[in-house]
Amino acid sequence: MDFDQVIDRNEYPTLKWNKSMLIEHFGSEDVLPLWVADMDLRAAPVVIEALLRRVKHGIFGYETKSDGYFEALIDWYTKRHQWAIDRTHIEHCPSVLNAIAVLINQHSEDGDGIIIQPPVFFEFRLAIRNNGRRIVKNPLLLDNGKYQMNFADLEEKAADPKNKMLIICNPHNPTGRVWTRAELARAGEICREHNVLIISDEIHGDIVYGTHRYTPFVSISDELAQVSFACLSPAKTFNIAGMTDAMAIIPNEEYRQRFHDFSDRLWMNKTNVFASAAAEAAYSEGSEWLDDVLVYLQSNIDFLRSHLRETLPQVKLIEPEGTYLVWLDFRALGLDAKELEKFLAHKARLALNPGYWFGREGAGYARMNIACPRSTLCEAMSRLTKAIHELQRGAA
Repeated sequence: MDFDQVIDRNEYPTLKWNKSMLIEHFGSEDVLPLWVADMDLRAAPVVIEALLRRVKHGIFGYETKSDGYFEALIDWYTKRHQWAIDRTHIEHCPSVLNAIAVLINQHSEDGDGIIIQPPVFFEFRLAIRNNGRRIVKNPLLLDNGKYQMNFADLEEKAADPKNKMLIICNPHNPTGRVWTRAELARAGEICREHNVLIISDEIHGDIVYGTHRYTPFVSISDELAQVSFACLSPAKTFNIAGMTDAMAIIPNEEYRQRFHDFSDRLWMNKTNVFASAAAEAAYSEGSEWLDDVLVYLQSNIDFLRSHLRETLPQVKLIEPEGTYLVWLDFRALGLDAKELEKFLAHKARLALNPGYWFGREGAGYARMNIACPRSTLCEAMSRLTKAIHELQRGAA
């Protein structure tokens, strides 16, 4: 496919490109959007063709998910990630965040602590607060340009009986870490010893580079599978976030039945005919497209890395192992969090997620979405280079 093609996303009111959204979050519509975590790349032809076939059928009544849907999903994870999902363990829900919110609600009480690992996806905090729970931080450690889990601190936090759950982002958003099996197992055993349940958000699991490998958390051991939940979705992988649903993989029979009953009570489990058609086509025939996307994303990362080294050594790239979201270190510019936010939006004219959105541990950083045509990324780097050079000339 031609991933260099620039597609006008303002034809529809997308979150990423909508002018009112840009004004609300960045104070200007004159910014290049590289923030919301979806791709500016056209979806796989097999997905588009499946949707066209479904539209031509002309009847869009109530449906259930087909056997082909489940077979495609299970086959995908078996072949790409060596994880044979038990079909009976799958519970559907509208989104990964919906699953996380439900699980928090079901397995903790008002005022209980939920552990997160900042800098981390900011909507985890909302899911915790909106359910009346406390945010408990187990901050990641930055060691020689690579983020690591702080296991000693996790042990301390997990030992507090008021802390009931850990949310792991696997792969991690925004730092790009792809946690190893050993890292996940150690975190899991710490939590299991202290009766802390684990929610693993694995929505970025298919976007992994080089020799790194995504490890589904519940696949590590039977023991950890009984105290954990994996939240999956084809949304990021196939750029279909606007019309897809999600899955919670729950091996523990009691917990699974509890989730299922809750879904029934709140009518969360209705089937969207287009979401099912898109996901089945993607999982059954989208492998080659994804492989091509991963090559393109890697080339964008290579371009970004090279540009920063040669032209903007003041900005450090935290080397991504996975996701299409890169974490940039701007601390050498000497700006505080709010100054950096204003500089990027009003001087560089870029819509990047300010690092502090991901927790105070992200101050001095920003997240950039590189799932875009190369020309868009080139324009972004041109704007950033000009703005930083002007900043430095003004300080001289």
